[in-house]
Amino acid sequence: MKSFYKNRYGVIALLTLGLLYSSMCSAQRDKGKKDAISYFQSTEADSVLAADSIPVFRIQPGTELNIQVTTMNEEADALYNPRIVTVPLNSSFNPDTRQPAGYLVDAKGFINFPIVGRVKLLNLTTQEAADTLINRLSKQVNNPFVTVRVVNFQVTVLGEVGRPGVLNVSREKVTLPEAISLSGDLTIFGKRENVLVVRQQNGKREFGRVDLKDRSVFRSPYYYLQPNDMVYVEPKNSKKAQAGRVFPFLPTIFSGASLLVTIGVLVLRR
Repeated sequence: MKSFYKNRYGVIALLTLGLLYSSMCSAQRDKGKKDAISYFQSTEADSVLAADSIPVFRIQPGTELNIQVTTMNEEADALYNPRIVTVPLNSSFNPDTRQPAGYLVDAKGFINFPIVGRVKLLNLTTQEAADTLINRLSKQVNNPFVTVRVVNFQVTVLGEVGRPGVLNVSREKVTLPEAISLSGDLTIFGKRENVLVVRQQNGKREFGRVDLKDRSVFRSPYYYLQPNDMVYVEPKNSKKAQAGRVFPFLPTIFSGASLLVTIGVLVLRR
């Protein structure tokens, strides 16, 4: 026993080295692994992903369009442009609550435009729709200028986000990360590796899964959202999530506490 007390400092040194070695091994095992919180992780420090082409929005039945016509004649402008109505919006892209009345595309892809009559816009881009209207209006007024934009681009975000609900987007393109950001980001209980996107296309519903923890999300066909997409963030085990978030160093803390207790006992027995 006396020999043990005589060499107690050597024992303490060995215990300290053992703790440090254990911590280093744990860190080495975790190196390269994805954590549970961060987005767009990669095993490489730096990498370059080829940017895929941005999908082009095309007008479909049910699309609501804001169409503004500008001419050299103010009276003609009043005929072609709708009155302004006030509707509530929930959009961080456009905080203005005054939105021009829109033209609803019918089941066959037509709109009824003042003076001009029925105009088919099905499967056209907004620029192509503007060019089509300019061609029709040029028969009635000189040098018309037309702008067309979508006003009912809605995306629903549900599940483990800060503010679930319907987003009204005032532009033609919105990405999945942008929609999640507008919804208050994912909570710590949301499954970042298994985000569900429900999309209605060609009369059918398709279900896509996206891993936001991996950089491959930028190549996903669901990275760019389409009108009426629904995003659902599944919850994960709340206890595991909380433990992983709040107490990630418990094993090291317990090891350190054990070492301190051992040192204290040795010192008190001197």
